[in-house]
Amino acid sequence: MFPAIKQDIMDLNLKDKTALISGSTAGIGLAIAERLAREGARVIINGRTEKRVAFAIHELHSKVPNATIEGIPADLGHKKGCAALVRRLREVDILVNNLGIFEPKSFEDIADDDWLRFFEVNVLSGVRLSRAYLATDEVATAVPP
Repeated sequence: MFPAIKQDIMDLNLKDKTALISGSTAGIGLAIAERLAREGARVIINGRTEKRVAFAIHELHSKVPNATIEGIPADLGHKKGCAALVRRLREVDILVNNLGIFEPKSFEDIADDDWLRFFEVNVLSGVRLSRAYLATDEVATAVPP
């Protein structure tokens, strides 16, 4: 169907860059984490539970044995979860806001509370993380060494 993608055909200069991927214990987030690990980035896995984060780290290490992979379990669908993650990981070079949820329902069956939950998780998690990490970058560039 589609030609295979050749692995490691370009160097993106990500060696030793810290990359946080929200919602990265499975699916697209895990695939992004693997690609960044292959490029030499220090990859931070995120998921809601310690068990899922540990499983994802184990899976990535089996595919990219020499990679630097860490994990931070936190529920980013809430302010407290975002704040807890940022307290543990003060700076990132790469932020991938991958977290997202959905429910297979008809439009007319989605209640207001569900829409609010989708917005909190799918939009505000990325807003909160971006705001936090942009603020640390602005402080770093505004203050001379």
